[in-house]
Amino acid sequence: MKQLLFSRRTLLSIAIAIVSITSIAMLFLSISINSSYEETYQDIIKKSFNHRKNALEEEFKMIDTQLTMLTDVVQQTPFDQLDSKYKVINELQHYHNIPSYNWYIVVDSAQHIEEHNLTSSTLLPIDNLLVQKLIQNKNETKVNHFVRINGNLYWICWNSIQREGKRILTGFIFDLKELHKHLTTIDITTPNYAYIFATDGTCIYHPELNLVGKNIFEFSSTTSQDTTANKNNKSTPKVVQSEFLQLEVYRFFTAFTSETFKGYISINFPKVNVDENVIPLKRNTYLIFISSISIILLLLYFFNEESKRAYREKEKLAVEQEKLNKEKALMQLKQLKNQINPHFLFNSLNSLYMLIMLDSELAQKFTLNLSNTYRYLIQSPASNLVELDQELKFIEQYIALQSIRFPKELHFEVLDERQAPTKTKLPYLALQIAVENAMKHNIATLDAPLSIQIILTNESATVLNNIQLKEHKEESEGFGLFYIASIYQYYQVDTHQAYSQNETFICVFPLLNC
Repeated sequence: MKQLLFSRRTLLSIAIAIVSITSIAMLFLSISINSSYEETYQDIIKKSFNHRKNALEEEFKMIDTQLTMLTDVVQQTPFDQLDSKYKVINELQHYHNIPSYNWYIVVDSAQHIEEHNLTSSTLLPIDNLLVQKLIQNKNETKVNHFVRINGNLYWICWNSIQREGKRILTGFIFDLKELHKHLTTIDITTPNYAYIFATDGTCIYHPELNLVGKNIFEFSSTTSQDTTANKNNKSTPKVVQSEFLQLEVYRFFTAFTSETFKGYISINFPKVNVDENVIPLKRNTYLIFISSISIILLLLYFFNEESKRAYREKEKLAVEQEKLNKEKALMQLKQLKNQINPHFLFNSLNSLYMLIMLDSELAQKFTLNLSNTYRYLIQSPASNLVELDQELKFIEQYIALQSIRFPKELHFEVLDERQAPTKTKLPYLALQIAVENAMKHNIATLDAPLSIQIILTNESATVLNNIQLKEHKEESEGFGLFYIASIYQYYQVDTHQAYSQNETFICVFPLLNC
C-alpha cells in the first residue's frame, strides 16, 4: 500500500512539474510576444522619427541652396551690376515664399566698404553690430547667426568669397516666425511633432510659436546631457511628459546640421498612440495565457481526481490482499503450533521421565524451561512480531531443552554483534523454526555433531548450521517457511533469505522497526 501511495505521489509530482514547466514556458512566450509587439511599434516610431527628420533636413538643404545661388551670383556678376541684380532677386526669388531680404557687401583689402545694398530702410542696416562683426572678422563662423529686431528673432544666413582682391559677403535674412509657418505644413500626416534648437539651446522651431527664440533648456525637460547621450536614434527613446501636448511622449534626440546651422532636433511621438495598439495586444496575450493555464490546471484537477479514484481502488484491493495474507499467515502459524506442540511435548516428556530418575535437580530446571517454552508458544502476539530479545530468550530456553536430549551431539552458539540494544522485531518463532528445521533435516551424532550459530546485528538475525542431511528425509508441509515469508510479505520486506553456501545453510531474518 505504501508503494502504491508513493507511486501516486511520484506521478502527481511529475504532472505538477510538467504543468509548472509549461506554465513558465507560456509565461515567457507571452512576455516574448509582448516584447515583440513593443519592439515592432518602437520600429514604427523610429521610422516615423526618420521620416520627419528627413523631411526637415530637406527644408534646411533648401536654405543652403538659396545661399549657394547667392554665392554664384556675386561670383559671376560684374560689380557695377550687383545692385540691380539683387533688386530683381529680392522682388522675385524668396525661399519658399518666406519674406526675406537678400544682401551683399563688397569690402576692399583695407576693410573699407565699397558697395552694399543694406540701407537704413532695409531690415538689416549696414551699421548693425552683427554686420560690422562679419565685416571685421574674416574667421567668423557661418552657422547659427541670429539677431533680434523689433522683438522678433531673425536668422542671417551668409557666406563670403574672394574676388579680384576684394572680399564679398552675401546672404539673406528672414523671420523665424515665417519659417515656423512654413515648417508646420511639412509632413503633417506623421503623428509626431518636432522642435529644433541650436547648440546654445536657442529654439528656432517649435509647434508652439511663442516658444521660438527661447532657450529650450529653460522651458522644457530637455537637458544638455540629452544631446550628448542621444547622438543617434538607435537607442531606446526616453518617455517624458511633453510640455506642448501635456501627455507622455517618446522623445528622440539627434544632431541636426547644415551649412548654415548646427544644433539638434527632437522628435516626439505620443505614447498614447502606441498604448492604443499595444495594450489590447498585451491584454489578449495575457488572456490567452490565463485561459491556457486554467485549462491545464483543470485537466490536472481531473487527472488528479481520476488518479485518486484509481489508486483508491488499488489500495482497497491491496488492503484486502493484505488481510488475506495476514489470515493465511495466522492459519499457517496455528497449523505450525499444532504441529510443534504434540511432537515437542512428547519428546520433552520422555526426556523429563528419564531425568526424574537420573537427576532430580536437572529435572526441575528442565520442567521450568518447558513451562516457559509452552507459555511463550501459547501467548502468541496479535501482530505476529516479537522483540528480538524476547525471541532470543525463548530460543535459548528451547535449545536448553534440546541440549539435555543431545548434550554432545548439538553445539549451539549466539554471537551478538549489535552496537547497542535495540527494540527491533522479527517474526514470532522465526529463530525456533530455523533451529528446528536444522535439527529436523540434519543428523546429529557424537562423530558428526550439528553446529547451530545465531549471529545478531543491528539489521538482521542470521541462523547458520552445517549441512549433513539425513539419508531418509522427513516429510514436511513447509508451514514454517510459508509462515515467515507471509509475515515479511505483509510488512513489504523482501530481504529475507534462506540458502545454502559452502556446506552451510543460512537463514537471514531482517529486523523490523515497528
